[in-house]
Amino acid sequence: MISHPVNPAVILSATPTDTISQTRPVSAVNPVPDATQSDTPAFTLSQKYMAQMGERLANGHSMVNVAGKWLQMRMPTAVNTGDLLELTLIEQSPRLKFLLHTDTPAGSNPATLSPAGKLIAQLLNQPLPASKAASNSAPLLPTPPVINADKAQMPGQLRQALAISGLFYEAHLARWLNGKRSLQQLQQEPQGRLPAPAATTASTSTAPVAPQAASLMQQQLHTLETGTIQWRGEVWPGQAMEWDITEYPDNYQEKEQFDGETTGKPGRWQTRIHLHLPNLGKITATLMIDPQGIRIQLDADSNNITQQLKKEQMALANAMQVTGLTIRAMEIQRHEES
Repeated sequence: MISHPVNPAVILSATPTDTISQTRPVSAVNPVPDATQSDTPAFTLSQKYMAQMGERLANGHSMVNVAGKWLQMRMPTAVNTGDLLELTLIEQSPRLKFLLHTDTPAGSNPATLSPAGKLIAQLLNQPLPASKAASNSAPLLPTPPVINADKAQMPGQLRQALAISGLFYEAHLARWLNGKRSLQQLQQEPQGRLPAPAATTASTSTAPVAPQAASLMQQQLHTLETGTIQWRGEVWPGQAMEWDITEYPDNYQEKEQFDGETTGKPGRWQTRIHLHLPNLGKITATLMIDPQGIRIQLDADSNNITQQLKKEQMALANAMQVTGLTIRAMEIQRHEES
């Protein structure tokens, strides 16, 4: 990311906050204004700033004093309170983003971005694509699943849709180099279908990226930043689906939503599916998956549909358990009013 003499860098998102004393204990963190609001500190793009690490907060972020302004950032664990840092601003909107230059003594030569670093900075500053989700151009199934054989195809089709979405293309390239993935499989992904780039020279190496490639790279950066995989497409002709998958860290303590108790156990995976079905209307299914089993929440558009789903609740739970799944809890409710 950073060429000599600056060592590899880390990208940090920053949010402005009120001035906080480093010695004042923090028991709770109040919401802070978004970095696009009028009180955003004035920073200059590509400018290098001296900063000092402050205290670590209960929400996992840290207070960092950048040119006299206190910002919240998620800092690497190797950075300690009081450490002096060098940051370079690489994005101003919608949120401040800095490059943290690691192991770089103060007063060294100015930072210079490598071509890869310049490319990422360029992509971060471009408008986001209309959809930050991976998608399929063709339905996963040719017809709605009616018989058990059709239904049995769905998990494999969904898994394949994610596998060839392009989000994991670089990892698949590494597997191909190790002989664990075929060229034909790589060519199923969007990157594998892009036209070959024209030869470039040193003077054109920073030219704008092709729109298709830029969109794919922005989707990958969005996934890395949010920790959520998003997929949009048709599961069969005329039936659109929105699918989000989020992995929670091992230290994520989730409040039990179904019985009001705190489990004290780390969350693992959450998957959320949005469908607009012909007879049931808008349905959102949220599944929280951990080693103990699955908790399910179904949200419907109307009280009538909610009652209809509740009548079939036990049948649905039994059908899922027959496949070997452990259903810890199931809740059916009406969509919250927006």
